[in-house]
Amino acid sequence: MPVFFIQSNRIANHTVTIDGPLFTHLSKSLRIREGENICVGDEHRFRYRVRIDHVKSKSLQASILEKMEGPPAPSAPIVLVQAILKGDRMNWVIQKATELGVAEIVPLLTSRVIARPPAGRVRITRERWQRIAVDAAQQSEQWAYPKIIQPITLSDLFKHVPLAALGCALLERSAEQSLGSLSIDHTFQGTIVLAVGPEGGWTPEERQELLDQRLQPVSLGQSILRSETAPLVALSILQHKLGHI
Repeated sequence: MPVFFIQSNRIANHTVTIDGPLFTHLSKSLRIREGENICVGDEHRFRYRVRIDHVKSKSLQASILEKMEGPPAPSAPIVLVQAILKGDRMNWVIQKATELGVAEIVPLLTSRVIARPPAGRVRITRERWQRIAVDAAQQSEQWAYPKIIQPITLSDLFKHVPLAALGCALLERSAEQSLGSLSIDHTFQGTIVLAVGPEGGWTPEERQELLDQRLQPVSLGQSILRSETAPLVALSILQHKLGHI
């Protein structure tokens, strides 16, 4: 059953109030009716099985039947720093990275990024990406969804991302170490930052800047993967080494 995300301030006296876009989705798309049960989750990693009691014109109210506490947040959260991809490829990466349990996605503007959001549509684009992440987290029954920040440049990245316990950048062929050989396991703690370049790859200057910021250069072997495939393979490897999949 999908888990629909709400804010904890929408819960009072064992009753959940749902309005806004989620109400529209439930009432118009899913045609939810009184008496039906759904599952909702909040930002504190609590999940609730609720029964729909009243459906009004702009909101609904539901009674809490069961409250479940989720597992602790991962001790090694992963921040995916993804150079913006063109077309639907960025949407696809955000969706699948969410299913793979990333904690945050940082859209990156690099020299070879083709699909740059117009200045007047940056906020709208970020909101659309955030909706994609929320939808993916709901469908895959995650306990939380990743935050999507507004696109930033490489120089701003190192101001935004805190000092990571492990930082690595995918560099095709030139990296001496493979991602799979990193010495991490289920006991690892601390933020992991994974940086992935655009379709045309990193420029030499960007590669040097990544190294100057002490991101480890890693590869996925000799094969050259498509720009939307590489981050998902890398995330799968990391989550497997951490014992999450």
